[in-house]
Amino acid sequence: MKRRLFVLALVSLVASSALAQLATTRFINLTDSAAAINYNAQGTAIVPIGPGNIIDVTGYRKISVLVGTTRATSMSLNIGKANGATLVQGISRPIGTTIQTIDVVGPEFSLWLRGGPPNTSERVQIWIYISS
Repeated sequence: MKRRLFVLALVSLVASSALAQLATTRFINLTDSAAAINYNAQGTAIVPIGPGNIIDVTGYRKISVLVGTTRATSMSLNIGKANGATLVQGISRPIGTTIQTIDVVGPEFSLWLRGGPPNTSERVQIWIYISS
């Protein structure tokens, strides 16, 4: 009986931890309705992920991104202070079928696609999963 209570308590503890984890995640779904990407003259485009295209990631620890089919050749995950006076680090990653994950080391995040055809537009499926 004591063993059964111990197992039940352990399961309860793990379940509450899992629920706490779920409560501190955020999913940005640009898959069902693909993002409108507008490349500038340099072939670079910011991904429209929120107001001002910047997300507050304070309190989170990881950002994972998957970009679907696109004419861009790479993405830049920019993290730091992006609103107002800006100081960010761009972490460049190739675009492919691999989920790219970075540690959160700053308060704000934005996503850029690079290497696209200059002065063109396309729709791209993207998802971003932010977790703590």
